[in-house]
Amino acid sequence: MVEQSKPLLYFLVGLASIFIIISGIRGLAFILNPILLSLVITITVLPLPGWFSRRGVPGWMSLVLTFLVVLGTIGLVLLLVFVGLTQLTEVVPTLRQAAIIEADATITDSQTDILGVKINDLTSTIANFITSQRVNEFATRLISGLLTGLSQAFLVMLIFAFMLSSALALPSSARLGLRADHPLIQQAATLTADVRRYVTLTTALNFLIGLGNTIFLFLIGVGLAPLWGLLSAILGYIPAIGFWIAMIPPMILAFLNDGLIGAVVVLIGYTLINGTVENLVKPRMLGQQLKISPAVVVIALFVWGWLLGAVGAILSTPLTLLILSIMEMFDGTRWVTVLLRTAGTGESVDPDERKEAVGRVRGLWEKTVTAVRNSSSPPKSDD
Repeated sequence: MVEQSKPLLYFLVGLASIFIIISGIRGLAFILNPILLSLVITITVLPLPGWFSRRGVPGWMSLVLTFLVVLGTIGLVLLLVFVGLTQLTEVVPTLRQAAIIEADATITDSQTDILGVKINDLTSTIANFITSQRVNEFATRLISGLLTGLSQAFLVMLIFAFMLSSALALPSSARLGLRADHPLIQQAATLTADVRRYVTLTTALNFLIGLGNTIFLFLIGVGLAPLWGLLSAILGYIPAIGFWIAMIPPMILAFLNDGLIGAVVVLIGYTLINGTVENLVKPRMLGQQLKISPAVVVIALFVWGWLLGAVGAILSTPLTLLILSIMEMFDGTRWVTVLLRTAGTGESVDPDERKEAVGRVRGLWEKTVTAVRNSSSPPKSDD
């Protein structure tokens, strides 16, 4: 009986260990977030010091220039956000007055019914929400979150500086006694290349999305278009749901300026610009460049977002790529990466690897079923 219960015992111990690790990650999120964010930034800009060195810049100066490039980029983004929020605070009283006028107008207008929805009731509800105290509470929470983000940004840059200098101080493969084509060197290069490729690809697409949204909002006369374009570019790092969140503020402004028609125009424009990139261009490029399934990207978003909060949602795909690359180094977990990297991407893989991965899944399932059956069966009596 003891021998029969061992597989189930191992399964339960492993399951309990997973839950303990998950609880630890959630509890230490405030410590892990700046470290993980610094790690991703370091991996992304790691080739930059080498680029400076190849152009005759001394090693210490290339390190300083790389740090200044990252610091300047983050500082520019924070400056644009600060300027945009300053302009927004100046516009808020006007928006509230416009919302009050819109709400009063809906009371006197006739009730228009389209597809069973009373449009004036809808506009009145939106206008009343904008004039309510909840908008001020939301703005207060937003500013508080930004101030917290500023304090975290200082910590991130400090950790990034130490990580970058430590990475550049690592010995080369020759000093380690390894050839450049050694499997360990190649696996380490792949580990960083996937994350770097994803961040670079996503940044380029987000820049195009932000620029397109800014031009679109400027053409239709929505105020603070650069701020909303920057917001869509930043939230573009959150897969699947980022651009829907970025759409809300310009839709509200368009509603106050041009009514429901203006909000619908913003909805259509954002869907065409962002939806095309998010649903057609980005998944195809991710599948071709990184060989990762869009379904895995969405699942990782919710898992990492639940574990680490907003930072986890932004870093969900890079962290998943890091874990997959590490698992790919070991024969015991390589079958997991074969399934996750190719499922739904249409990529062809080695038939032997696919067969082994499917066999591992089937064997794991059979062992689990057998363990449960053995634990539930009555013990055999000794005659």
